[in-house]
Amino acid sequence: MNAGPHKSSKVSRLKRFLKSDAGNIGQMLALSALPLFASLGVAIDTVRLNREQTSFQTAVDSAVLAVAADDRSAIGYQSASQQATSIATLKTFAQQFIDANYVPSTGAANDITIDLAITNQEIIMTAHHSVPTAIMGLFGVSSTMLNSTSVVKKAMRPVEITLVMDTTGSMGTNNKIQGAKTAAKSLLNTLYGGVLASIPESEYIRVSLVPFAAAVRLDKNASDYNLGWIDTVGLNPLSKLNFNDPTWNNYMAWGQLKANGNSIPWNGCVEARTANAGLNENDTAPTTSNPDTLFPAYFSPDTPPTTGGQGNQYGYDYLSNDYTANITTAQKNDGSDAGRLYIQDNQVKYINKSIAAESASSTGPWSGCAASSIVPMTYNRSAIEAGVDAMAANGPTLIAEGLAWGWRTISPSEPFTKVAGTASIAAANISPYNDVRWRKVMVLMTDGDNDLSAGSYGFNGSIYSAYGRAKEVVANNRFGTNNTSQTQNVLDQNMLDVCSAIKAKDIELYVTSFGTGVSAQTKSRLQSCATKPENYANSTTSSDLVAFFDHIGQDVLNKSVYVSK
Repeated sequence: MNAGPHKSSKVSRLKRFLKSDAGNIGQMLALSALPLFASLGVAIDTVRLNREQTSFQTAVDSAVLAVAADDRSAIGYQSASQQATSIATLKTFAQQFIDANYVPSTGAANDITIDLAITNQEIIMTAHHSVPTAIMGLFGVSSTMLNSTSVVKKAMRPVEITLVMDTTGSMGTNNKIQGAKTAAKSLLNTLYGGVLASIPESEYIRVSLVPFAAAVRLDKNASDYNLGWIDTVGLNPLSKLNFNDPTWNNYMAWGQLKANGNSIPWNGCVEARTANAGLNENDTAPTTSNPDTLFPAYFSPDTPPTTGGQGNQYGYDYLSNDYTANITTAQKNDGSDAGRLYIQDNQVKYINKSIAAESASSTGPWSGCAASSIVPMTYNRSAIEAGVDAMAANGPTLIAEGLAWGWRTISPSEPFTKVAGTASIAAANISPYNDVRWRKVMVLMTDGDNDLSAGSYGFNGSIYSAYGRAKEVVANNRFGTNNTSQTQNVLDQNMLDVCSAIKAKDIELYVTSFGTGVSAQTKSRLQSCATKPENYANSTTSSDLVAFFDHIGQDVLNKSVYVSK
């Protein structure tokens, strides 16, 4: 079929149509290009703004982490007005941080506004920033608002924390012992995020408690207790220093005395080990293969009666002046230091002698030791709070001994290696040093200087303590000297040495002096004990102590955070 004529006529008609309507088609194409151009502009601006939003969000995330890491963000213990001031300061800090780390690619000024909220559980920062558009500005949209919210959760990196609490006699003044109890429980409230009744345990929190005076007391009923730590048979020479008869030792001497007709068992109080190799200060495990590592049972000897109205000249006289058994008249009347020491170390005087049962007001072989027991590391918060409630003010001050036992309760080696469990949380082992999961923290509170009355108490040279007597012969002397004029310096240096050893194990140490009876020199040493200067505070009043303990809790929480969008 011949289609030539028909095809030619159709092409001609199309050419005539295009020629006659070219103007209209151009207009239509121009109009249809506008929405296409606008859509393209929106797409281009959207890509730009998404990139800008990502950069802005990164800067805000970094800023809120910086706020969380700043000690000033621990505001839970502050008054409402103090919190408002702190938040205003932190907002300025965050603004400066974002300005230093975020440069808008759009060329916009850093006109950023910030909102900041801080609770015990989280830190919330919302930032707003207006940035100019590019192509969208041609269509009346000259700027858009970038909004960025970043939330830091105080996640609680698991923590093992030991509270080393001064319970010496001076804590009984001005009701300081009650202030200490309140502060300890307030710290627990902060860590747990509630009171005992509502949050009795947490798998992320392990706590131990070490009340101290001139010695500490072990709980013989605790799940983590082993009599094998104690020198029960006199292997350690330090256990025999209180008796003329070398077959006697501190542990056996307890059972010779009676109260209410019954023999008095050793009560758990312990003495320090030898100063050789630093055993009186460190966490070396006790073992019978090395008797020097065993802990002597504490035994404060009955001292000779007072003479000539001189008062309590030698120390604790608790046998009603009944000291004549097994000594001659000449020995009884020998008033020399050697004669009086022989009377003091006369072991026969203890056999079947009755004394008052142990109490806060009685004296006996426990004299000078803390009135309440150590609570080893546990998940059971109620056990810690019961231990806090049991604290009572009694005895002289030996801070190094409290620190040493605080260290031992958080050390992974004997004595103490276990974490007591609960009905819902299984018992565990104390974490190793530098564990990637568990943090180790120690809190020391003391209300006074080291005080064992060095240079007093006649031939003893001091009141009795975990270090024994200041004038013991140097070979057995836990002070390292029997020159009593140097004893105070030794106690202060030992405290600093233990602090240094604790910090060397990556245990964070918080320290507070409490009350008005602490000398300027001791305050300076205590600040040196702390991991860093801001980890120390002088708490003059009970409310100051509570505030600082709350701060410690907040600080521990603030160092365990993560960003939650």
